[in-house]
Amino acid sequence: MAASRLTDEEIAVLLSEVSNGASMEAVCEAAHVSVRTFYRWKRKFDGLTPSGVRQLKALRRENSELRRLLAERSARPPLNASPAADASERRAQEARLREMHGVNLGRFATVRVHGG
Repeated sequence: MAASRLTDEEIAVLLSEVSNGASMEAVCEAAHVSVRTFYRWKRKFDGLTPSGVRQLKALRRENSELRRLLAERSARPPLNASPAADASERRAQEARLREMHGVNLGRFATVRVHGG
């Protein structure tokens, strides 16, 4: 479909003219558009003021940006995705605990250290 020669705000103004009592045919003729195009615009923008159309456009732009960011984020693997990284991190933490408290931790052992 070809791009409109009119901005969305101008379309909202034309719709408001018709809702205020102007002849639809006269408005379509002045804007050089068909009645079918007018009804398409009415379905899309009916009830919106020009400022409302700007807000709608800004919201659509923001939503598309958020969708793009979400798609990028979900496409990337998580930072700690590899099990080897988790295991090496766990071993490093156990080594720090052993060094600090002189405690040997098994796989299922837990140690509660009281302040001191």
